[in-house]
Amino acid sequence: MADFNHHTGPQTGVKGVIADYQQAQLEQRQRQEHEAAAAKAALPRYSAPQNVDQTLFAKKEHELSSDEDLDDLDDDPAFQEYREARLAELHQAGFGVLKDATPDEYVDIVDQHAQSDVSIVIVLVNTSRASKRLVELMQTEVGTFTNTMFLCVQASECGFSDPHVVPIILVYQYGELKHNIVRVVDQFVDPVNFERQHVAKLLGKVCQ
Repeated sequence: MADFNHHTGPQTGVKGVIADYQQAQLEQRQRQEHEAAAAKAALPRYSAPQNVDQTLFAKKEHELSSDEDLDDLDDDPAFQEYREARLAELHQAGFGVLKDATPDEYVDIVDQHAQSDVSIVIVLVNTSRASKRLVELMQTEVGTFTNTMFLCVQASECGFSDPHVVPIILVYQYGELKHNIVRVVDQFVDPVNFERQHVAKLLGKVCQ
């Protein structure tokens, strides 16, 4: 069994999304007020909108810290749209998605993030049923880890000739190897018929 350590991840979770959303609201409000003032100056015979501060992105700014505040945002269509767009940007940048990579690519990515607290999870696989199942279940779970990059690499290309030690999970942070889990299926109660929740629990430990 691997010795799981706790590490602090980058600030790109819910609080970070909320902070960016609040900033986007403020900037949108300022733009609208500026446009309203310009329109009034250009067309003095028309009155400027009186309810600029009631538009979709011009809500009253306040500090969102309680669960109640988060629940309110969960019901906000504008926030949901913003969050989805933010997640799409993160996924496009390689966070929260499982991507195929060559050994050289995986080494380059680890080197690129050697000065940051981004976690990089490498899963080394082969053609076995266990590898295919692990990859399939990981793909359903990695989307929740928006501060982590996931790379899928063929074990044989990394020099692992013994099929019995695969799949393998390697976790890097600050350019250093934090976790090295050989024969990942041994982490599960049932190494053959492990389920989604088992993979989610494992990822939760190694991505902390």
